[in-house]
Amino acid sequence: MDTKEYSRLSRQLAQIIVQAYGKSPLAYDDLEEQVICAFTFGAHRAFSVASGVQEWESKILMVELLHDIFGFPMEIAGNALDFFVDCLDPEYSPTVNMVIHCGDDGYALLSDPEELGRQLKEIVFIMGSKLQVDDDAPNAE
Repeated sequence: MDTKEYSRLSRQLAQIIVQAYGKSPLAYDDLEEQVICAFTFGAHRAFSVASGVQEWESKILMVELLHDIFGFPMEIAGNALDFFVDCLDPEYSPTVNMVIHCGDDGYALLSDPEELGRQLKEIVFIMGSKLQVDDDAPNAE
């Protein structure tokens, strides 16, 4: 696959994920942004590996996706990519690591947008519930 085709298919992958979630990235709250972008990162990694693309090329395109599809300024997109790469270590951020792996597994759902959307909404709901429980925990003093 040439670079132009890889770029086109990567953008299509990200757009399918956004459309399956059913909400414009410009309207995402912070939780949705982190979950959908981490999921997309995982799905894009799976696609890149399956396509035999080198890791550096995959990273460059992921920054472009964060900029073009999700509206991040380029510097923030680069920082977000660095964060997601760090999260590949489950000890760095177990929660985001789990979402990235859901994206890796969810790559297979791109042909079933309804199920993909259901799973994305479920992940966001579970993550939101977890944050609410954590927020309600008493402060250790």
